[in-house]
Amino acid sequence: MEKNENGGFNVHVYSPGNMFANNITFEAPVYIGGGNNLSQQHGFTDEQIARAIEAICGEDKPLCEKRLWAAVYWCLRWYCNFPVKGSEFCDRIEKLPFSKKLDPGCCYENIRKLVTLSFMSLDCRNMETVKPSRVDEDFFAQCRVVVLALTQELGKTTFPKP
Repeated sequence: MEKNENGGFNVHVYSPGNMFANNITFEAPVYIGGGNNLSQQHGFTDEQIARAIEAICGEDKPLCEKRLWAAVYWCLRWYCNFPVKGSEFCDRIEKLPFSKKLDPGCCYENIRKLVTLSFMSLDCRNMETVKPSRVDEDFFAQCRVVVLALTQELGKTTFPKP
């Protein structure tokens, strides 16, 4: 939140997907959340996100093909408020603190056309309501596996280690 030229405040809302608001008035002090990554990423740190991706990435794992980074995009867009633009998403991934080189790595050219598929604009947190077109059904099924694996790993990062 920052003061604006009219004596009021600008409130920055971080929300997955699109959001429209008009003439919002607060009658009392309101805590909207911080301007830190934790509030923007639904409580996950960059390190937790990196560990979760590392756990599912590689040969014989859900994220085993370059094009399946589109599924990671789909998941992190909705679960962790990652950028909607594919190129910005790849830039964001590049900044994560990975402990090892990922294979396959994230590259915009490999996901450029895939992140524009119609089901990618739907919230993957409501996977059961997403209905891909017939042409996209096979890729949707592959993305579903990656999304479920990544969310499972993200869930593990929030539990204390024994």
